[in-house]
Amino acid sequence: MVEGVQYLHLLGHSFGGRFLCEAVQYAADRPAGPPVLSWSSRPGDPSRPFTVDSALVFQMAAPRDAFTRLFPRLFLGPGRAGAPLRGPLVLTHSRWDRATGFWHLRAEGLPGIGHSGTGSAPVPQFSTRLRPADSPYPHAELDHPIVNIDAGHVYRGGLATRLQPSGAHSDFQHPESAHLLLSLAAHSR
Repeated sequence: MVEGVQYLHLLGHSFGGRFLCEAVQYAADRPAGPPVLSWSSRPGDPSRPFTVDSALVFQMAAPRDAFTRLFPRLFLGPGRAGAPLRGPLVLTHSRWDRATGFWHLRAEGLPGIGHSGTGSAPVPQFSTRLRPADSPYPHAELDHPIVNIDAGHVYRGGLATRLQPSGAHSDFQHPESAHLLLSLAAHSR
């Protein structure tokens, strides 16, 4: 670690992930400060030297097109300033998540990101599987603007019952989840 350098890693779950994306997008309107280290050689908005080093959202409750429709300013693009999100936005999903599958489908007309992963987005995406805690994530696997992590083999939540109608929506408290978060932190240094 470099002396005096601070890193900012955001962590959210479900609707909290929507809140974090909204907050980071809102920061696109704020003035910038002096330069700091960044995640990769991917170009960022030069007016945003203070950046989010990574954002990890477990089972995001948002429509699959949220990054084109709800959060278009999260990423730098032609003719638009970018929010201070320089590192990857990593999103887990599981087909066993009934809250963002079955229930989200009824509420918003489409399954959510937490069930099916990101659909359309204004930046390139990468998809991979949640790795076991003893299997390192290569830097190149996480160094993308959006990374969809299929966690369905771990986030299963048991069978949905009347007592557990959300399925795997909150079933992310596993060593594999901590491994993913710690891998993002390690790769950003």
